Amino acid sequence: MKKISVIVPCYNSEKYIEECFASLREQTLGLEDLQVIFVNDASTDNTLEYLQRYASEYPQSVEVIDLEKNHRQGGARNRGLVRAAGEYVLFLDSDDWLDITMCEKVYGKVVEFDVDILQFPFVHVYGEGNIRKEGCSRYGFLDAAAEEIRKEMVLGMLFTFGSQNKLYRRTLLEQCKADFPEGVVYEEPYFVYPLLFEARRFYSMEEGLYFYRRTGQSVTVEHMNEKNTLYDHPYVQLELLKKLISHKSYIQEYYSEIEFHFLHSYYMETLYFAGVGSKFLGIDYFRNMQKMVLELFPAYEENPYLKLERFVKLRKVMLSVKEDFTQEQLDIYCRQVVGIIDGHA
Repeated sequence: MKKISVIVPCYNSEKYIEECFASLREQTLGLEDLQVIFVNDASTDNTLEYLQRYASEYPQSVEVIDLEKNHRQGGARNRGLVRAAGEYVLFLDSDDWLDITMCEKVYGKVVEFDVDILQFPFVHVYGEGNIRKEGCSRYGFLDAAAEEIRKEMVLGMLFTFGSQNKLYRRTLLEQCKADFPEGVVYEEPYFVYPLLFEARRFYSMEEGLYFYRRTGQSVTVEHMNEKNTLYDHPYVQLELLKKLISHKSYIQEYYSEIEFHFLHSYYMETLYFAGVGSKFLGIDYFRNMQKMVLELFPAYEENPYLKLERFVKLRKVMLSVKEDFTQEQLDIYCRQVVGIIDGHA
């Protein structure tokens, strides 16, 4: 069995794919211990030719899935997951790259601590010489047998809800039937969040070894900037809530945490994304969001986390759930939410 399956969705990636694959080919763990699954997501450039050459040169380690129709990142990752056979699974975007010691170091940690999910920080690359490493509130081994650890996980205080900055035990993904929603952006929490209720052993790594290209040319940025993708965000969060509700034990044991997460992600984040990206949030859609919050969580104001001083920003934004806006007032308010969250108001 390969130690790590690396799933790489590719869409019109010819500009960066050589750098991406070189970072895999040169891994100190050894390419022979990796299963590299490239998913060509209906590229219209020469991406597929590059991928087929890699598979021809390294047939024991590289395979290519060629999709005729574009499924976006989530759908492409799903196709890769079906083929994943390694002990652990890692997602890598085709315009990003890894430090050559990455796989050896993360695999060493998961074996040492018998980890289900390991998280590592991104090194954000904005341009030549302009990089920034993410921080985290706590590093090292985290045992979810401790109730406070589990609760802090699902509140987003210890781990993020992004999918790429993690290494997953494959059997955990299969047990949870983990998958991504397809044809949308903002898809990652749907995959990650339910896993935080099931994984037993976590590890938070301090060293940044994944280089995340932050340019307007990245596929992720292009998709998120497309018209109307803003509505993908609340849609995904509603679908995620449905999945959580289907697990009655989650709701029974972690009602307050799930309610808090929904208020934060479905409501506040949607307003923030509308304001920070100057995206249009229609007044009718927004009023439906207000109605949805009140129908799903009518007593949300009594949420114990919402009363804590550390979450005063969310509490302030949630006051707007019962306000009546015009379209013009909503546009202004979304920009005000950015100020609240970023500390300018």
